[in-house]
Amino acid sequence: MAIIKPNNNTLSSITALPAAITTGDVLQVVSTKKSSSFTTTANSWTAVTGFNVDITPSATSSKVYVLVTCGSFQTDNGNARAQMKLMRDSTDIALGDAATGAEVSSVVCGRSNDGAHHQFPTVISVLDSPSTTSQINYKIYVQRGADQAGVICFNRSGNQDANSGNTISTITVMEIKGW
Repeated sequence: MAIIKPNNNTLSSITALPAAITTGDVLQVVSTKKSSSFTTTANSWTAVTGFNVDITPSATSSKVYVLVTCGSFQTDNGNARAQMKLMRDSTDIALGDAATGAEVSSVVCGRSNDGAHHQFPTVISVLDSPSTTSQINYKIYVQRGADQAGVICFNRSGNQDANSGNTISTITVMEIKGW
């Protein structure tokens, strides 16, 4: 069997990929945090105030990796569900499949019917392709299930007792060199 030597080099002497191969470099990182709580009783999509981030991609071929971490997300009503979705400007991204006819969102959380107020951490992670060099805004929207009652609690427990705590949430966006 012959030994293949790329460009007349042994494999041990190759230290980098050729310049023509894109490596997915991170070009910029922007992050925001929300440490205050947010509540709503809305049955329609409502922006979480003070929780969004702007980024301006340097090329239309760039991807944007979006990582949302929410310390606590729930409702204060047993068997009720709280829904969350990620939006780029006015475009929904990272949604579930609507083919079943169910309401779609990025994340659905609920409170168990045992009377306890469980705090659920939540993560949304998506590689977006905005195809623009204009400034874009990523933000989180929440709503209750369309036929349900209760309060959506973001960054806090549903009962705010002494044994529960407020949490922090972050949105981090990274421009990734296009490929």
